[in-house]
Amino acid sequence: MSMPYAAQRYAATRPWAKRAGQIFSQTLKVEDASASLAEAVRRELERAAQVFAVSEETCRNEGLLALAYGCFVRGGRVIAHLDGALAAALAATRLPTQLPDTLRLPAESCFLHVDGLGGAFLYHDSRDAALDLVLVGAELGDDSTAWLEEAEPVVALRVGYPGELAAQLSEVPEAWQPLLNAVIGAIAVLTQPKAELAREWEAVAPAELVAATQDGATPKARQKARSALLTQGYVEVTHCRYPELAAGVAYGTQGYWRRQQFGEDKANSRLVWVQPR
Repeated sequence: MSMPYAAQRYAATRPWAKRAGQIFSQTLKVEDASASLAEAVRRELERAAQVFAVSEETCRNEGLLALAYGCFVRGGRVIAHLDGALAAALAATRLPTQLPDTLRLPAESCFLHVDGLGGAFLYHDSRDAALDLVLVGAELGDDSTAWLEEAEPVVALRVGYPGELAAQLSEVPEAWQPLLNAVIGAIAVLTQPKAELAREWEAVAPAELVAATQDGATPKARQKARSALLTQGYVEVTHCRYPELAAGVAYGTQGYWRRQQFGEDKANSRLVWVQPR
């Protein structure tokens, strides 16, 4: 079965993925879950080192990915897919200098997919007004064992809001900038009133079963179709869209963000997207 999303491929290629989900689903505190999972991953990598040349970079990156995946499971396994037309418009838009005061996310913890670039595991720490991001490439999990011999490239960073972004993003390598810009742009654009989040079955799911989840004659029939899709490994995906944008547009002028003050004494602020043309 095709697995278009890195979060799916990660789960299929890591021997501790199921255990990560159990730990983060059953442990009350994230800190305790993180410690338990780190120990489980360490033991598995020690076993693997008896066969493969497991590098320190692999151990580091796999620790980051395991924690990110655990939070992803804890947040409900939400996969968000950035619409192609929206991704193209954001690529032609300068990054905002700051994120909004208030965020609107697909979930407090999720995986955001960007076609052709990869994606990001995202964890929202609302208490500290920060986002933990783990950026992954488009090839993550393509091979079931290659990641043991050569570390999967990842970049981890913490982004506070609504503080200035430039200093927080400055150390991300240039090769990761297109993906980072898409992720930050998506986080900003989802605060716009016209942005839409639509939950649908992934595109490769059998059309007849998808139709049955909506048009089945009885609730039992609809639930049966849904169960069949889940059993076969298909997932529901939250699509991030901006309905007025058209695909395949060649933009001639760059878009940008401006901050608008509002409320009593203009004490609050929000971002307004001026789209590229």
